[in-house]
Amino acid sequence: MQRRRVSSNAASTADGTVVVVRADPRRRPRRADVPWRRVLTGVVVAAVVGGLLVATAGTLVSQRIAEWLAVRNATTDTATLARAVIEPGLDDAIADETADAAERTAARDRLATAVDHALPGDTAVRVKVWDRDGTILWSDEPRLVGERFTLSGDDLDALLTDESDAEVSDLDEPENRYERGDGPLLEAYQAVHTPSGRPLLFEVYYRYDDVLASATRLRSAFAGLAFGTVGVVLVLLVPVLLWLLVRIRDGQRERERLLVRALDAQAEERRRLAAELHDGAVQDVAGLAMSLGAAGDPALREAAGTLRGAVSSLRSSLSAIRPAAPEQDGLGRALDDACARARSVGLETVLRVPDPVTASPAALHAVVRFVREAVANTVVHARATTVRVTITSTPVELVVAVSDDGVGFEADSVLAQQRDGHLGTTILRQHAIDVGGSLTLRTAPGAGTTWELRVPTDTEAIA
Repeated sequence: MQRRRVSSNAASTADGTVVVVRADPRRRPRRADVPWRRVLTGVVVAAVVGGLLVATAGTLVSQRIAEWLAVRNATTDTATLARAVIEPGLDDAIADETADAAERTAARDRLATAVDHALPGDTAVRVKVWDRDGTILWSDEPRLVGERFTLSGDDLDALLTDESDAEVSDLDEPENRYERGDGPLLEAYQAVHTPSGRPLLFEVYYRYDDVLASATRLRSAFAGLAFGTVGVVLVLLVPVLLWLLVRIRDGQRERERLLVRALDAQAEERRRLAAELHDGAVQDVAGLAMSLGAAGDPALREAAGTLRGAVSSLRSSLSAIRPAAPEQDGLGRALDDACARARSVGLETVLRVPDPVTASPAALHAVVRFVREAVANTVVHARATTVRVTITSTPVELVVAVSDDGVGFEADSVLAQQRDGHLGTTILRQHAIDVGGSLTLRTAPGAGTTWELRVPTDTEAIA
């Protein structure tokens, strides 16, 4: 059979006490009860935070998309205006250096009339028509007409590719000096052609605040939809979550009830077997021992002594079959049963237990299991005459010490070994680890042995 190895973290203190297992609160088992309110609150908070994050991220993304759509709409409107209004309103004379002043003026007035009909009121801040050499051929700002500036690379690309585009205007440029009082502007441009096919650049300046307002309206609509969806999901989630939590709680209670019933049935069966053995075979053997002891034959008296030893062993076994429950019968009664094996072999047992002892049932059971194993080690290995069990109770821990006046041993060498003869020390270590407690040992050859376990009173290990 394969045994689980338990690593030793033993260390000796100044007084010779060996720390076999150090207390570690992280190992301490806790109750398995589900904190329903905390679970519900945590899920709702997580859902709210997650929903708000998703809605906020979606709103920010929608803002960017709305801005992009607004810019694209401005570009599309400019391209439409260029094709439907500007090009039909252009005359070759507007860009012909050989045309006389009257023809140029007439061409500009015709274009101005077309633009006024297409862009009434405050639709655009500024409108310009550029020649490819950078000369402004016409603008709704007369002071710009005839001035020459350097066209940007994007402007030249628009002339060559006949594609529309838009960008935030750089108002520091000299050609934009008359637009600096209207806030940030979006300039959209599109190539247009005179009747003779000469390419010109049509440029419109829109208020960027209008673009942002359009984006804000779209963002607000999306935000209302996103946050409304999150609210509806939460309203639907909470009842479903409550229903699931109730079902889980009911299922847990049903499992606990079935477990309690199984444990009760097991305990009842043990009590029945113990009662049958005590009232049947044990009484018969005890009676036979008494009868043989009354005989004068030395051989029969020796047999009677053997039978009395068997009766004592049987009674110890009965205590193990149906031990006293510390939370029901008291810790003292349960520890008295745990020491039955020592008494059955003639060891004197001294038990000191305060009354009352306040601790969780799991902590009480851990103490009883530890004492039973430590007493068994004493019986098998110590060759002692007396074993003492002392319980000290504090609000935070139970301290149980099991000591004997036996032969003792070399602590370091024994604790470092894992052979079958020292399996009991491994079990004692595991008891301490299971409850998150500490275990110390004081022993030396010829000086007896003392095991001391400290168990947290609130431990919830399986009893």
